Amino acid sequence: MDNPSSRASSQEGGTPPLRLKLATLEDVRKELARLYREGKSGRRDVVEVSRLANVLQILGRSIADSDLEHRIKALEGDK
Repeated sequence: MDNPSSRASSQEGGTPPLRLKLATLEDVRKELARLYREGKSGRRDVVEVSRLANVLQILGRSIADSDLEHRIKALEGDK
């Protein structure tokens, strides 16, 4: 599986870890669209695109569920 020491060494090699703003459903939608374009154009392996898209879908559902939870709490007065 994934070797943590190789992951750490690649981050220590001077390349900062990738930071994407994925706090909203709109952010996730934009990233999914970017991944799609990269896969469609051949700039990224389709298998990798599929895996990343699945993770983004999970993140999107989590954001939506969290938003719904906050809205329900606000309606119930449980802020």
